[in-house]
Amino acid sequence: MEETVLAFFFFWVPGFITVMGALMFLFTKSSGTSRAGQILVGVGLLAILLAPWTIPFSPSSSFGHFIGSIVGPTALIAVGIYNLSFSGNVPIGRLSASERRSGIIMIMLGVIWFEGMHWWILTPTYPNEVNGYWFIFWSTTLLVSTGLATGAIMLTRQVGVNRIQEQRLLTVVLVMLVSLVLLGFAFDGPNVDAKQFAHEFWLAGADVFGMLVGFSLAILMFAFVIAFYESQLPEPSRLPAPTKDELTVAAEIIAAHTDGGSLDE
Repeated sequence: MEETVLAFFFFWVPGFITVMGALMFLFTKSSGTSRAGQILVGVGLLAILLAPWTIPFSPSSSFGHFIGSIVGPTALIAVGIYNLSFSGNVPIGRLSASERRSGIIMIMLGVIWFEGMHWWILTPTYPNEVNGYWFIFWSTTLLVSTGLATGAIMLTRQVGVNRIQEQRLLTVVLVMLVSLVLLGFAFDGPNVDAKQFAHEFWLAGADVFGMLVGFSLAILMFAFVIAFYESQLPEPSRLPAPTKDELTVAAEIIAAHTDGGSLDE
């Protein structure tokens, strides 16, 4: 009972605080409330990251260990994408060329860091085995990234204008992602077995497919409810046709506002 209470206060309460802080930060116009939301997010994330030390006996601590393991490369990639995005052809707040180069370096370092978790000794291990959340995260990330790259290539080809360079870059990214997946299927890493990776990859595919199906069904049900509701509404009352006097007044008003003189002016 005591262990359950400790897990509640040191993991689930910080998780709730983090979510509430994020909502306060994103959906408020008050600067004070937004700042309070940022503080709550920081405190909640810190408590979750400390879970391996505060509640090592709880299975929830493995999630805190996983978050702590990926926060470094995730931050590098996020900041790199920001620098790369806002150093391009943007009308306002364009970053310098040096920040663009630093963004590229950050993204490369973040990707290498993640790859080191698969193919080197950096694999998140807690306490004596590979963290299960890592398998879920890595396989899902590769699958979703491959799908997004494929969709982006198709989109730029259909609606893009003069986007040859972007298409080539996306093609290179797609080839790299597919190569990583195939290498993971074929070869074992120091801590990651190829069969286990393939198993988690197909499970991730099933999860993503289920989410897409569920999302599509939710949209269809929402559209059905709206259509059914509108079909039950009575027909709106029709206004009578305008009288001759009303048409005359309307014609005078239109003429007064459209008569601008001759074309020579």
